[in-house]
Amino acid sequence: MNPSSSTLAPSSMPRPRRRRIDAVLFDMDDTLIDWSGLKLGWEELNRPLVANIYTFLEQLGHTLPDPDEFHSAFQRRSSEAWNQATENWSGPDFAEVLRRVCADAGLDPGGLDIDALMRAYGWQPMPGVVLYPDTVAVLQALREAGYALGLVTNSYFPMWMRDVELEHYQLLDFFNVRITACDAGHLKPHRAIFTRALEHLDTEPERAVFVGDRPEHDIRGANDAGLISVLLDPPHLERDLDGVVPDYTITTLSELLPILVELEKET
Repeated sequence: MNPSSSTLAPSSMPRPRRRRIDAVLFDMDDTLIDWSGLKLGWEELNRPLVANIYTFLEQLGHTLPDPDEFHSAFQRRSSEAWNQATENWSGPDFAEVLRRVCADAGLDPGGLDIDALMRAYGWQPMPGVVLYPDTVAVLQALREAGYALGLVTNSYFPMWMRDVELEHYQLLDFFNVRITACDAGHLKPHRAIFTRALEHLDTEPERAVFVGDRPEHDIRGANDAGLISVLLDPPHLERDLDGVVPDYTITTLSELLPILVELEKET
């Protein structure tokens, strides 16, 4: 995996014909991929991954603080990054988190290969995290129907790190464009992250549908950006709408297909 490759990663798939709707964009986590089976909390999930970075730095000959102190610095800096990002919907940056963690450990971040640290971290599909049963079939049907497909996710990882999961689940080749909040510099619901994806799909908001599971981020953002919003609301996800109104609500991804059929009938 090359971390310097294009994070937006436009594919060579043919452009769809112009029509009422020509693009469908998706959130990633709990929209295409079901995280409900994960039994670990964020801190527990991260501990062995942060340990990978710690070991990598030790092997380079760096003197480090106690492993628990290093891990605590990672947790603190990650939380700070997310808290700051949600104040103005800026994109949190995993590379910057690592720079600050290394500075806390007494290292000079400017003298470190941050891409190498991100690779050493070893992000990968997590035990218990699976595709929804109809994810592949729905994406296949949409691609065969000629829709351009996009992925927009609120991740502080660059897209090349999340591509590891997409490749594992055999989803990578479905998407014309893939973008994270880290890549875009903005979190959903900020309009800019949607606009950037649409620009790379060469389409307009009114010709695009966005499917996501979080009302505040996905649906509010899609509504504000002018896309047609579809809330994925399966029984196991408990989401408070908090006044956000999606254009459509579905309980499985398969229910998206008849919605698109109806939208194509509109003039």
